[in-house]
This record gives sequence, structure tokens and C-alpha cells, in this order.
Amino acid sequence: MAVVGACDEWSPLRESVVGIAYGAMFPAEDRGMVEATMPREHWDEFRPGHPFPPWIVEAAEQELQTLAELLEGMGCVVHRPHRVPWSELGGYCAAMPRDALLVMGDRVVEAPMAWRSRRRELLAYRPLLQQLRRSGARWLRSEVDLRVDPLDGGPSSLGRWAIGDARPAWDAADFLRLGPDTVVGQLSHVTNRSGVAHLRARLGAGVSVYLLPVRDPHAMHIDATLCPLREGLALYNPERIDPALLADGPLGGWELVPAPFPDARDDPPLYMTSPWVSMNLLVVDHQHVLVEARDEKLQALLDSYGMTPLPLPFRNVQALGGSFHCATLDLRRDRRRAPLG
Repeated sequence: MAVVGACDEWSPLRESVVGIAYGAMFPAEDRGMVEATMPREHWDEFRPGHPFPPWIVEAAEQELQTLAELLEGMGCVVHRPHRVPWSELGGYCAAMPRDALLVMGDRVVEAPMAWRSRRRELLAYRPLLQQLRRSGARWLRSEVDLRVDPLDGGPSSLGRWAIGDARPAWDAADFLRLGPDTVVGQLSHVTNRSGVAHLRARLGAGVSVYLLPVRDPHAMHIDATLCPLREGLALYNPERIDPALLADGPLGGWELVPAPFPDARDDPPLYMTSPWVSMNLLVVDHQHVLVEARDEKLQALLDSYGMTPLPLPFRNVQALGGSFHCATLDLRRDRRRAPLG
């Protein structure tokens, strides 16, 4: 029986969901949303009924299977989503479980996602969610009116987001956990202010949700912008974050390390992300971090801070829109502190 209990990004991972690439389709979204968030050279790929190249999906499926086997070999219980016919449902895929679900303590919170193409994504996780609820987890459904679309625009410090506040909208991948009472996140093209208020209400008064000042005109998911490695230490994206602006918030007193600028790449194409997807790491325990096999500069940086990089080929999963953090969902982490010295 699955158990839920996770409230940070670095304690030893004991139970997790690992996504599957089966049937991956390009999300068919409003053109304004696509142009606001996706790389310009790939805008025309985002049309109804258009699958990702089958050789990329096949290779991504093998990379995800290798990830699942590695985690199991490290003592982590791994769950996989059910296969869903995305081409019939106008959907995307189940490769990125972190986007749709937020685990905080014993709560599993459904995200009221802004993208129409992703609103049926939880079909792939529904049997697992039922199992989690039977095991004692608090399953909190989104409970917002998805018939109302928040595509009326809204003000931001960078101009206008692709969504306004007509209804609460947030993606779980726009938030990170820093402890049992602290979540940090960002406003973005898929997370609005009423969505943040909705999340605060779902988590309750015992959990504070802080919005970080992020400089990203294409903001959509924070896990290629900030990456906590352990309590008090985090990587940040030097193009998107000014660390001086974080001194008065929950990251005040943390050591903030700029991530190395990623190398340019085009094989396979990054259809849905920037090269900063290299920062989308998964901390397995107080020492081990999963990192893409070719990101050698990042591996060297992690090693210099006493972390042990676990290089794994993951470029085809990245082509689908995320990396190790997005492709997993922590269900249970062990909160015991790492031994000193």
C-alpha cells in the first residue's frame, strides 16, 4: 500500500511516481499561450492531433524505465502511471507527473491547470490516487470551474501573462517545498494570483506560500529556475534570479549558487523548454543527485559541493518538456537529518 509523506526536495526519497512517455502528443493550445511559453522555432508543432516523433517517444520511454530501475535499485518504491490514449482525448502525455500534482506532507493536491490539453491528465494517475487515499493520504481535488478559461490576460511586472484571474489556475511545477511549513513559487503564464490563493487555501494556515521575484518573460514552471540541493543550499538560474532579492524571504541565509550556463543543443530538439532544463535535477538523498549524462559542467559543480552526481541519459525525455524533477513525483521522503561530517 502506497504511503504519502514528503515536505521538502532533498530528504531521502523512499517512494515516487516515474512518468511514462506512451502516446505523447504535442499539446494543442491557444496560440497566444504557445507563443508566450514555447521556443519560437517549434510553435507550429503545437496543433491538434500531432504526435511527438515516435523515435523520440520510444527512446524517452526507455530513459524513464532506466530511471525507474535505478531508483528501485536505491531502495525507492516506484509507481508508474496508467496508459491513456492521448490522441483520442486531445491530451499531452503522462511523462511529467510533477506538473499536475503537488505532494505536501500527507496531502496530494490536484492542480487546476491552465492548459486545456492537460485537464484530463489525471486519468493516468486516478487508480494510484485512489490507492493513496485508502492508505491515509488526503487527496485534495482542484474543485474549480474548468469551464471558465483564464485566457483574458493579466498584468505582470513583465507585461501581460497569457492568463488572467477569471478562475484559479496553477501548475504544481511552479512550486517547491522547503520544509513542512514553507512552499516557494512564482507567478507565470500558467499560475495566476487567484491560483496562488487557491493553493494557500488547500494547504491550510500551517503552510506559507511565498512568491519569488523571478525575471522570466516566458515563465512556466520554476524547476529550471531554482533547485534546492539540501537544506541551506540551492542552485539558481543567473538569467532569471537576482539572489540579492531573496535575502528577506524564506531563502534568506541560504547559500545560493549560480548554475553553469548550459551548452547549446539541438539533437533531439527541445520542443518545449530552454536549455536551462539542465537544472531540472532530482535529489535522491542527502548526497546523490540525478543529472543528465552529458551535463558535465553541472556534474563538476555538484561534486565540488560534496554531492554525488548520478549521470543518466535523459535527453529524449527533455525533448518532451521536462527532466528528472518533472518526470517524477515524490510520494514519501525520509525527514531524518543527514549525519554531520
